[in-house]
Amino acid sequence: MKPEQFIKLADPATYQACEWDMRVDHRAREHWVSFFIKHFDTILSLGIEVAVARGEASDQAEKRADQCREEFRHRFETFASNYSEYAEPVTILTFDIWRDQLLRKHGFIDPFQDLKQRENEKVIHLLPEVCRQLDQMQGLEQFRAVVEGVFAGNIFDMGAGGSAKLLLEGKLDFFATRQKLPRRPWLIDEFDAFAQRAMQTPWKRCVFFVDNAGADFCLGALPFMRWLARRGVEVVLAANERPTLNDMTVHEVRGWWPRICEVEPSFADLPIQIVSTGTGEPLIDLLQVSPELNEAARDADLIIIEGMGRGIESNLNARFNCDAANLAMIKDQSIASRLNGQLYDVVCRFR
Repeated sequence: MKPEQFIKLADPATYQACEWDMRVDHRAREHWVSFFIKHFDTILSLGIEVAVARGEASDQAEKRADQCREEFRHRFETFASNYSEYAEPVTILTFDIWRDQLLRKHGFIDPFQDLKQRENEKVIHLLPEVCRQLDQMQGLEQFRAVVEGVFAGNIFDMGAGGSAKLLLEGKLDFFATRQKLPRRPWLIDEFDAFAQRAMQTPWKRCVFFVDNAGADFCLGALPFMRWLARRGVEVVLAANERPTLNDMTVHEVRGWWPRICEVEPSFADLPIQIVSTGTGEPLIDLLQVSPELNEAARDADLIIIEGMGRGIESNLNARFNCDAANLAMIKDQSIASRLNGQLYDVVCRFR
């Protein structure tokens, strides 16, 4: 189906998914071109593992990877040398699109497929423990805990250098991360307004854009959606149509849902609807979403955008015609510097 403008945008004519133009920000261009080229080796390594695990000869998979790497490097180095010749803005979202198009062209459709499965398996049994902890709280304390759970889960991110290394080495722990979150005030801290609204004004329908697999989805996003749904809020769980990095796709969410309800039965009867965003990148351009998402979001009075890609690198300043919150942890030094913050700072923006 043809993509549409997100129905909840306040002014699509002035909306910009990403405001960081690599043609004019020289320091950012150097950082992100270098990062994408280096990070691509990690992606291809995982892609080879996935291919070999499914029966492809390792030399054939490595040959495809070498061809993909060469074309990828050429694309990014060409931009770095000729950035002034590009007529349209080139943003991190542009880089994401270039990367994923080349991966798909060379047959690496979902290099993170097995890693996502392993990470979900590793943490799904902890979901009841997180829910029981939250159920022992009330009011403002409980709401802050579900927000902080999103922050703690969001460190499980293969799209950022520092967190990707820690994730691959098995050194990330949801509960330890939650304990070590920065004290308030956070880098962007509009929690008080968000909490006041949550305590006083019952929303009717929330569109919740999810991010990474593993603890991010299972221990961060799901408990927040449960918190909303148990208060009568209809939740639209919005996930990517196509795979990218370790982000959950809508197909994976649907595949995991019976298991989620098995380990935590309280999810079984909650008003949670799973829909496709129609997109396939870790950032999201809300001018290019699915008709399915728009239909589900028509009566929404709350938007939650979770994750550094969707909520900080893109859409940090997006305006909506209803309440909206961006919740994320910063896992890249360049992004932290741009916001005058530090690595692992957190953002709670509420409008």
